[in-house]
Amino acid sequence: MELMIVMALVMILSVVGIGAYTSATVKSKDTQRKSDLNQYVKALESFNNDIGRYPTADANGLPVCVSLDTESQPSTITVMDCFGSLKVQINGENLVYLKFPTDPEPKKDYLYETTDGGVTYALYAALDNMEDRDVVVDGSGNPTTWSGKDCGNVECNYKITETGLQRVNE
Repeated sequence: MELMIVMALVMILSVVGIGAYTSATVKSKDTQRKSDLNQYVKALESFNNDIGRYPTADANGLPVCVSLDTESQPSTITVMDCFGSLKVQINGENLVYLKFPTDPEPKKDYLYETTDGGVTYALYAALDNMEDRDVVVDGSGNPTTWSGKDCGNVECNYKITETGLQRVNE
């Protein structure tokens, strides 16, 4: 009888421990996603300061890197390969802002979009914890997604723009 009680207590503690571990893992991945996008934002702002606009986006949802020649008249901007990093070349000098981060889950991606030729941008991710205060909500305050925005195998539910975090999807 005592052995059964001990086994029951061990099982109860195991279930509680596994639940806490799973929750911590989910929150840890979401923290990594937010950190990645915050680093991305800093790199985009540096790019904007150097070039005068944000980078345009390619078909894969990544920024397009450019080469700027200010010594020619008029100044010329040409597209160049990023090779996995957000960078710019100004008058032959390479400036690397950021190695493109990847989502902690292999089947998920970050999405970058830009409008008006680099006047504005949006970065998207898919958070796992729907209770997170930064998950996008509808007009009633219920968790939702950015409809039509694909972050790999799921729709995106987290968005940062040049004006900051976007929490409401109207």
